[in-house]
Amino acid sequence: MKTLTILRTAAIATVFAAGAAQAQQTVITFNALEQPGILGTVIDTYSEAGYNFDNNLLYGLHSAHQDNFAYAGSAGLGATVLTTTTLTRADGAAFSLDKISLANYVSVLPGSYDVTFVGTQAGGGTVSQTFTVGGSHSFSDYTFTGFSNLVSASWQEGLLHTYQVDNVGASVSAVPEPGTYAMLLGGLGLLAFMRRRMKAG
Repeated sequence: MKTLTILRTAAIATVFAAGAAQAQQTVITFNALEQPGILGTVIDTYSEAGYNFDNNLLYGLHSAHQDNFAYAGSAGLGATVLTTTTLTRADGAAFSLDKISLANYVSVLPGSYDVTFVGTQAGGGTVSQTFTVGGSHSFSDYTFTGFSNLVSASWQEGLLHTYQVDNVGASVSAVPEPGTYAMLLGGLGLLAFMRRRMKAG
């Protein structure tokens, strides 16, 4: 009886361990764009940790250097006025957005303003969320709600205000390895065997 209890516990633990796919958490920091000087970097696309940032304008992405007036304490990613930046996975997998840091980049008028992020979900449908960004060149943290199962996320710069992003928190579900499926099937088979043996007894 004790042996059966141990086997049952082991089988159940195997099933749960096999069925739980851990999410791979990533924070995109743009540290590769960190540079001294008063100017800035102009780029066409940016990639980090399996994620791609693209802009609808050729070389529409920017990053302020450390002595630039727009530098917000760490390297961030800004863009040209009225352009749209899109975030995707390099491997095309669905992902989730958890958090982001935002700061003013270049603005014609002082004061705070709203920025809207739009996520396109796998299988259709969109989600959106609007944050209010202060007019200072200092990053503040924001949290996304419902930005899961995304194939892309995009945001548009304004005419009078542009902003920069940093510390983008993203995650993607890990794909179980073949060995994990074998463990799952083995655990289920062991449970079926034990149930049949108990009925026979």
